[in-house]
Amino acid sequence: MIAGPISDGLVRGDLAVLTIADPATDEFAGSLVIFDITSSNAEIGFWIHPDFRGHGLTCAALDLVIEFTRRGGLQQLHARTVPENQASQRVLERAGFAPGTFVGTTTPSGQVAVTVPFTRDLAPICGLPLSTSRLQLRLYEHADAEPLQRIYTQPDVAKYLLEDPWTEEDALRQISGRISKTGLDSTSHSLALVIEYQGKIVGDVMLRLTDIERDVAEIGWVLAPNAGGQGLATEAVSAVLDLGLTVYKVHRIVAQMDARNRSSARLAERVGMLREAHLRQNWWNKGEWTDTLIYAILATDIRKHRRMDSPGALG
Repeated sequence: MIAGPISDGLVRGDLAVLTIADPATDEFAGSLVIFDITSSNAEIGFWIHPDFRGHGLTCAALDLVIEFTRRGGLQQLHARTVPENQASQRVLERAGFAPGTFVGTTTPSGQVAVTVPFTRDLAPICGLPLSTSRLQLRLYEHADAEPLQRIYTQPDVAKYLLEDPWTEEDALRQISGRISKTGLDSTSHSLALVIEYQGKIVGDVMLRLTDIERDVAEIGWVLAPNAGGQGLATEAVSAVLDLGLTVYKVHRIVAQMDARNRSSARLAERVGMLREAHLRQNWWNKGEWTDTLIYAILATDIRKHRRMDSPGALG
């Protein structure tokens, strides 16, 4: 959980040393440091143990640190490496860092050390938390693992999902992955939000770009069964669709669901999504073939809907 603008230690400008661990075994895999912190910038450095190189752990750690510092209001991250370290340069570039020109500095021994500087601009998180008349939709925090596990562990919830009911370990892993999903303009190209009603977590909703070049996204949602029947899921999904289509300027948003999940199908129709396909036995899930329904909404659909709702639109 992040407290304050970044954390008390970072606000003071202290050196922050973070451990990179293998998510499967929790074994130490490397470290990442954040230093030279100002109100708008910081520099990072990282090291990964040879046994864990090539597993994607450094990229995952960078994604988390990028979102960690972005939530804290920083505007830029800096890094540097020696020209010979091509692996680190590739990792930084994959994380969105732009290389600069070589820089030579004189060491205390009088030798000249050449490094390659990298910079990553951090766009501010837009439109969050998202509030409706009854709900608050906010980014994930580590403390959300327990209440969300209580929802995802219910058989009625897991029945139509691709994963089994969550264990405690599943919940920690899922929330750790979702914390970095802070916007379609983030490194994850995803937005994952917790749904709160009257101060309690009642579900979540996720929007992710599936075709970055063409601005196509997919949306998914889960609501606790005991919170159903009140229009809460409709309210949350409507707000996220509006955010995606009007703020992020997504062209098309798709929802795919198990065809037996009639409540989700009705929800998709209530928020203005059109049913485009019924795929028969196209997915093998939990020991059986299942059908898939595909719903979608276009940016032009929501603009048309708003024109129809405007005063005098019907004459």
